Amino acid sequence: MKKIILGMFLTLSSNAFATVDSNTNVFFPVKHIQSGEYFVQVAPIIGCYGLPRGPQLSQLTKSYMVNNLGCGTVTSENINALTCAKVLDFVEADDYSTFKKITLDISKCEDKNKHDFFHVIKKVIRLNFATKTVPHPKLILLK
Repeated sequence: MKKIILGMFLTLSSNAFATVDSNTNVFFPVKHIQSGEYFVQVAPIIGCYGLPRGPQLSQLTKSYMVNNLGCGTVTSENINALTCAKVLDFVEADDYSTFKKITLDISKCEDKNKHDFFHVIKKVIRLNFATKTVPHPKLILLK
């Protein structure tokens, strides 16, 4: 009987590590409509991913649509300023809790030569991927 119960626990625990159900937040850069300055926005994301910080990495360069309720019209607008970028490579941390290195191709981004764009990308990477074991994830930007 003990062997049967032990076998059931081992079977259930092996499936628990296959994916991570996620109801978390992601940080991404947004360009202010009027001033053109960049700032960091936080947004909820929900999903099931194989990597602990997979939802943040997946959403980092995808569009994030919100309603624009300006002047009597209702439209949807993408507010993620990194949709012009592409994640080329990433390296998981030694403890598999985050990513210690991320390579982004920003060659198609309009503001790729602006200092505040670089600054906000670095901040977003730190907010999404920094942990106690990896306090400063390495970011490589390709123009």
